[in-house]
Amino acid sequence: MIPIATVFVDRDGVINRKLPDGEYVNSLDQFDLLPGSVEALAALSNAGSRVIVVTNQQGVGKGLTQPHALDQIHQRLRAAVAAAGGVLTAIIVCPHIEGSCDCRKPRIGLFVEAKRRYPQIEFSDSVVIGDSTCDIEAAGQIGANAILVTDEQGEPASGRSTVSSLAGAVELLLTPERADNEV
Repeated sequence: MIPIATVFVDRDGVINRKLPDGEYVNSLDQFDLLPGSVEALAALSNAGSRVIVVTNQQGVGKGLTQPHALDQIHQRLRAAVAAAGGVLTAIIVCPHIEGSCDCRKPRIGLFVEAKRRYPQIEFSDSVVIGDSTCDIEAAGQIGANAILVTDEQGEPASGRSTVSSLAGAVELLLTPERADNEV
């Protein structure tokens, strides 16, 4: 097992089903966990990793997602991971509209906030798991490894691995012979 000190995980499209562009997960009934995602988060936690969800949620800034609804969604996520035997270290949210802050990925404010809360974080010993180029760009800016979750086929870009699910990313991280060669 390869110890990864901190794993930053994007939410929509990695942990839960992503809605079409321009639509936001605004309520619990729209929060559809992807198969194996909760178990994967618990496995990371049980392997000793600090698991931090970092998520852009501009639906809040646009007034489409109510802050209390976002809190309920994240409470459900924490409870699901706990029921699977794991712990989420933190969920850090950028609620701002694109272009109006320094925390919205690909900017690195969410990661800086994580390091402020947990000073022992070393970005060079961290991995960012996300489903978009903004996640991968943010990983590059902080000097972390990156794993892209995508259904698209193709060669992985330099400095990152490509998998089809969060479970696949966690398998890659926690399987020593694969992780030594790929991440």
